[in-house]
Amino acid sequence: MVRVEPQTVDLERWPALAPPAGVGGSPAGLVAQSLRRAGRDLGIRIDYPDSSAAGDYDADVRVVLRDPDHFWARLAAAGVVGLGESFMAGEWATAELGAAIAALAPWIADNPDCADPGERAFGRDGRGHSGAGRRRDRAQQVPLEDSVPGALTSLYTDETMSTSGAVFASGARTRTRLDDGSDVVHLEAPASPPRRNDLGDAQRRSADMLLTLAAVGEGARVLVATPGWGELPMRAAERGAHVRTMTGSTERLAALGSRFAAAGLEDSVSLFLGEPSEAGGALDAVVATDPGVESGLAGIGGVVGVAERLLEPGGRMAFQALVCPGRPERAHVELAAWGSKYVAEAGPAPSWSDLVEVIARSSRLRLRGRIEMTAHHAETVRLWSESFALRGRDAAALGFDAVYRRMWAFHLAAMEAGMRHGWVESVQVLADVPDTVV
Repeated sequence: MVRVEPQTVDLERWPALAPPAGVGGSPAGLVAQSLRRAGRDLGIRIDYPDSSAAGDYDADVRVVLRDPDHFWARLAAAGVVGLGESFMAGEWATAELGAAIAALAPWIADNPDCADPGERAFGRDGRGHSGAGRRRDRAQQVPLEDSVPGALTSLYTDETMSTSGAVFASGARTRTRLDDGSDVVHLEAPASPPRRNDLGDAQRRSADMLLTLAAVGEGARVLVATPGWGELPMRAAERGAHVRTMTGSTERLAALGSRFAAAGLEDSVSLFLGEPSEAGGALDAVVATDPGVESGLAGIGGVVGVAERLLEPGGRMAFQALVCPGRPERAHVELAAWGSKYVAEAGPAPSWSDLVEVIARSSRLRLRGRIEMTAHHAETVRLWSESFALRGRDAAALGFDAVYRRMWAFHLAAMEAGMRHGWVESVQVLADVPDTVV
């Protein structure tokens, strides 16, 4: 049962959620009629405030419209961005948010009666002009870290506070050698749905897998280009590596310093305030998780640039990232337009071919392979959504209002939907600098 209650929105804080223009107009009416007819084919049921319904009566996905007129108008005026904003405004609700997004976003993106702001923002191929966001009123920056506050991160992650995909204990692995000589390791979905108390060990397993790819061991000189909230550099230090890492956030700097000290690793990890591009010295490994989360392909290119400059012969670069298997799907592009407005400016995930091209442009690095872990990452996000939903009161106490909480729930659900339906894939990538041949 979906509980729908009256919602209030602070329009000074959320001006884009003001009542939409075009309520009752012809475009909104056309969208309403189209979706009513399409409900059964989409496998959803739509419930209206007057107790009427449309679509598949026995559908697993039930969408409850609290304010249909505003819902239709937002779709007509802003497409998938309007879908997200309507959810933030409390105009519709569902108990199956990820599945609802997976059904509605492609339909909206392909419907000529709905706007397509993503295409205008990122172009028909899903790529922006700079690869680093849509703002044009500042010098281009290439941040590698996410900008999510630690207080918010703690509400949905586990004790590691890791915000990348975890790897659970079960799930078969297959290995394939491609024609170019690179290897692809595919991780099948976990044998049974993981539980929230599995997440911490799974995140440590994911970090260890990335470090093993990079051959991080005793005495290795390692740069952790994206420290997150500390788990990856700590795992590297525990292997006996000489670890350097840095952050551009003073909040994160203090949190990392405290965490390293509490673990007795403050002498094993050199921590600086700054950017990886400022690092110097010879390295045996460069590792990173989600370097494109804030700036897309440009962020990944930043890690590749550091690795090309600092890795010794035989050195390795390993990072984890989300990529599109081919050209970005329209639904993914449109969801990215919503995300660029409210979460991060990166835009759609880069395609795998674009990522390969970035590495291929390097004069020293050679791509060696990837690990495909999408099914495990999707389960990770499902558990994050469960945890975040259970901690609504804690979020409110920390100052995240109801609109913000719905925004973050929509973000997590959209991420899961993308991985469940093949719009994006989660990969760990390995490249190295071949030993010099004399």
